[in-house]
Amino acid sequence: MSVAVQKIEPYVNGVDKKQFETSLHEITNQIRIMDQKLIMKTENEISLRYENQHDEILKAKETINQHKF
Repeated sequence: MSVAVQKIEPYVNGVDKKQFETSLHEITNQIRIMDQKLIMKTENEISLRYENQHDEILKAKETINQHKF
C-alpha cells in the first residue's frame, strides 16, 4: 500500500488528479487481494477444524462400538 501512496507527488495546489486516481486504484486492488487471502485462510482454517473434529467423532464412535460387543 505504501508504494501507491509514495507515487503521489505533491503539487502547489495538491496532487495530480490522474496520479491520485491511479494510486487509489492500486490501493483498492491491494485491499481486494488482502481480502481474498484472508477469506481463503479463514475458509481453510474452518475446513481443517471441521475435518479434525469429524475425525475425533469417528474415533469416539468406533471406540464406543468396540466396547459394546
